[in-house]
Amino acid sequence: MYKKTPKDLFAFVSFALICVIAFPQTVHAVPPPDFIFNIGSQIAQVASIAAIFLAAIFSVSYQFIKTKLALMQSNKIIFISISLVAIIGVSVGSAYLYGNYKQNLEYEKWLEESQKYTQLPAEEQQYLKKIPRQKTEENIAQIEETTAIDKLKIGDVPKISRQIKEENLKFVSTIKNPDKDTSIKFIEDYYKAIANQDLEKAYEMSKKSTSLATFKSWYVNTTKITLDNLVRIDDSTSSLELTLYEGDKYIRYGVLMKLKIQDNTPIQIANSNVRTLSEGKLVEKGDQIIAEKGDQPADFYSENQKNALSISNADFNKILKSNKNDYIVIDARENLEYENGYLQGSTHVRFADLQAGKWIELPENKYVYVLCWSGIRGKEVAEFLRTKNIVASYLENGANGWVEWGGSWIGNIKFAEKYSGEKYKKIFTTSEVKEKVENGVILVDSREPWKFENWHIEGSVNIPIMYTPTKDIEKAFAQVPQGSTVITICDDYVNCFDAKITAVELEERGIEFLGRYNKPWEYAQ
Repeated sequence: MYKKTPKDLFAFVSFALICVIAFPQTVHAVPPPDFIFNIGSQIAQVASIAAIFLAAIFSVSYQFIKTKLALMQSNKIIFISISLVAIIGVSVGSAYLYGNYKQNLEYEKWLEESQKYTQLPAEEQQYLKKIPRQKTEENIAQIEETTAIDKLKIGDVPKISRQIKEENLKFVSTIKNPDKDTSIKFIEDYYKAIANQDLEKAYEMSKKSTSLATFKSWYVNTTKITLDNLVRIDDSTSSLELTLYEGDKYIRYGVLMKLKIQDNTPIQIANSNVRTLSEGKLVEKGDQIIAEKGDQPADFYSENQKNALSISNADFNKILKSNKNDYIVIDARENLEYENGYLQGSTHVRFADLQAGKWIELPENKYVYVLCWSGIRGKEVAEFLRTKNIVASYLENGANGWVEWGGSWIGNIKFAEKYSGEKYKKIFTTSEVKEKVENGVILVDSREPWKFENWHIEGSVNIPIMYTPTKDIEKAFAQVPQGSTVITICDDYVNCFDAKITAVELEERGIEFLGRYNKPWEYAQ
């Protein structure tokens, strides 16, 4: 019988340690989404058991083969080396496959639960199901920044009920704001005066850029006005959309209006920028009067609206080097992303601000190229701008793809590299969150406003960065008292990325951030 030596024992122990160490490490070759799973301990346990099992097999096999190699001294080292490489390869492969399997399993479970409780639109659920599971943190960031279905976008023309027509209402405001401030009331009074043909009063409220006679000629045939949307941009400026009717014909306008304020009260229109969005006529359909768009007059948008919605890196590079002045580049990312790095010459306008009314400041006779991180958010922005008759296209792979392609860039493109601390990856369990709340921790819900309104954890506050115009940012953060400790809440890719940005913004305001909680539906169970 072959006698074991200390050298053999050392070889066995060394290999066993290599297997035990290698297994839990190789499981993380493809890091799982930090906001979905916490399965590292399970993988480590199973991997360690598998390592011991394989080490035992190796030991028996090694002793058997060793006796056969006694007469093959010259090939002994080569054989052992090949055996070690093969077994380590099998160990690494097994751990990798197990990690992927566990990651897919946990992903499917989380996705099913999040869709069940967040009540996402069916088309968005179908989109999420198509997302590849195996992603690095940067790839997950690309998915995280997917913009949810746009709840702030205004349709072409609102339906006009038969009741409104029969009652012959000349002015209708759809602004549902119980706390209407003086500026909103001023704007409503202005258009109400026009609709009621009180044109002298309206003229006194206007900026008086023309004569009273000319002003009257603009509105003498107006029979009805609907104020369809109004968003305050700052203390004196508002973005609004309205529809003016002349009998069965209508013209829909976008207006950026600045008011002259005196003693905190608007007294006159200081300036206004008006865009024609569409024209058409009223058509009766059932019990409703529908405004249908007709043929639109030729303009820059109508001549170029068939341009591709996306643009490649190569074509974008040619445009930047063309020295033409028929375009602008809009960076629609969040402030923290833009501060981390940007394209020289681009203009930074957050998507929330574009939706709130900043879109009307963009030139209507130039091409607009939109940047985001991956192209997903940029697509949403470009589609939104096209509803406002702006010829917008997005960089197909976003700023990240642009930099990887070799495009010029100032600063860093990878947001996750700057904020990579453990607290930004920490995901609390439901029991941990409840314990933290009992100890005074505040829950900051980063989900979209309509989700929060639908249901939320009692006592939590809603701060959805990506859907909050800049003018409302500080008001939103003021909900969290100074010196507080917070956990941010999310339940899908968009708002889990939002929750990370919210966390950093809170920290800059002196708030302590602990981590995220991604299963709020479990809290009340």
